Amino acid sequence: MTNINEVHKDLGTTLEISSLHQSSIDLQGSFSTQDIKTARLVFKLTKDNVAMPLSGLDAHIYLTSTTLKSESKAEIDKDASTVSYVLSDEEIKHYGPVQAELYLRYTNGQMLSVHKFHFTIDRALIDQDMEVIEFVYNATIEELMEEYRDKFDNLEVEFNRQLEDVKTELNQTQTLAGTTRQEVEAYKALFEANQVLKKPGDTATGTLNNTAESAYTVSYGYLRHYIGAQAAGTVVRMYIGYTGHWGSYVDIVVGETAIVSNGDFFMNPITPSTTYATGVAPLDVNRSKSVINGVEKTASNTTNMKSALEFGRSGEKAWIKGDSEINGTLSFDIGKINPAIFYDASNITDTQSWARGIGARAGDRLSEFGISGVGKTVNSMYMGFGASPWLKANGLFIDNRSKIMSLFGIDVETILGSQAKIDAYKKSLNTTTVALTLKNGFTAQNGSTVGYLAIPLGNRYLIWLKGWVTAATGVLATMPTAFLPDETYQTAFPGAQQSSSAANQSNLYLNPTNGNVEVVAIGSTTAAVSLASIIYITKEVAV
Repeated sequence: MTNINEVHKDLGTTLEISSLHQSSIDLQGSFSTQDIKTARLVFKLTKDNVAMPLSGLDAHIYLTSTTLKSESKAEIDKDASTVSYVLSDEEIKHYGPVQAELYLRYTNGQMLSVHKFHFTIDRALIDQDMEVIEFVYNATIEELMEEYRDKFDNLEVEFNRQLEDVKTELNQTQTLAGTTRQEVEAYKALFEANQVLKKPGDTATGTLNNTAESAYTVSYGYLRHYIGAQAAGTVVRMYIGYTGHWGSYVDIVVGETAIVSNGDFFMNPITPSTTYATGVAPLDVNRSKSVINGVEKTASNTTNMKSALEFGRSGEKAWIKGDSEINGTLSFDIGKINPAIFYDASNITDTQSWARGIGARAGDRLSEFGISGVGKTVNSMYMGFGASPWLKANGLFIDNRSKIMSLFGIDVETILGSQAKIDAYKKSLNTTTVALTLKNGFTAQNGSTVGYLAIPLGNRYLIWLKGWVTAATGVLATMPTAFLPDETYQTAFPGAQQSSSAANQSNLYLNPTNGNVEVVAIGSTTAAVSLASIIYITKEVAV
């Protein structure tokens, strides 16, 4: 709420934010050295002739003259799009012409020069140098002696009063010192009784017990300064700044891969696609400046504290957060019941794919062994190489879903699997006889079963007919269509008859089109005909 007794003498104008007409504006007015706490600069800001939004930024006024250099934070009225600043008691004393400029500093690191302007501070009459010598010459010796005698008397009275005050304060200090000594002794006894952590020099002794959830943090100053995308080979000079002065700088060449350091701070490499320069700087650095091709860009609050390593707990569970390097041995006692390294899948979503392992890296992955899955389901174990070691083609891969192991994308046959295939093949050889339906008066002889064996050979079959039939000619049976011979030359077969005479033989024929099994000729009309000579391979069939 504005004080109704508050009054200001205002100087200002409307400032249009543009790259045009950047010459200094004459505010056409002046302040007096007696305008103490009333000399106010007021500016309304516009852009494209529309009120300028003033959110997410700070406004700063820079003043300079032959005796003055000052930078101060101004007040912002977001609703009215105005910036105002009341000159300090010290600034108003510097009479004469004053050059000034208004800056806007955004929280995202951007900075904007709004406009330069100038005005005058006139020297008030009361602030003019007084002619002391003339005043002394116009006074009589007696008047001077009387005046200074009164002053000396008053000075003596004041001195005695202040001396008594000092004595009183000394007595109070002595009393307080005695009380403080007693308190220190009491605290010392309390610390010793509670075995407080001791730190003689740089060595702490005793047990440190912290019950906080975030118990211990190792931090550093993280510097982040906006530079925009820069072409490869561009030199970016980065300064660090403190309150009242600028510190040292380093030069970073865009596209180079080495970290650049000067002992005070270091900057990470900058790529052509990088828009922020990042690095590590002391925590008391409160601003930074980039110089690119002669153009300076200053930003405030670009260094913030960032945790490198944290120790703490979440409920009963302890945790360690951060990227750490262990220069030594990390061991787990197998004599304990709980030593283990595991990945906690409690907080993962059901659709999130993941691969987690232990391996070697040089920025990207080089090799790794681990597990992968989706959500809370583990799908595979892997020992792989390259940037994606969890892929089946990149190493040893054990699939929990198919129960199949592969090496660089090729399925590995297990002893159990091989034996199962051998057993299946052996079983396929133990085929049973499939009986044929005899026709045209043919009958089985010698108590035999007239039929065939179908032995699998990949996607074909080996067919072997068996049994004895009547000594006659003609079609005796028909083979199924699926078991027709592959080639026409596998259609004629010599057959034996049940006779001691070599001349008693038969000629057998298998029609490759309709599958008819035919006795074409016989040597004896009384000796049974054998079908065992009909052996052939079928055409390819669907398995």
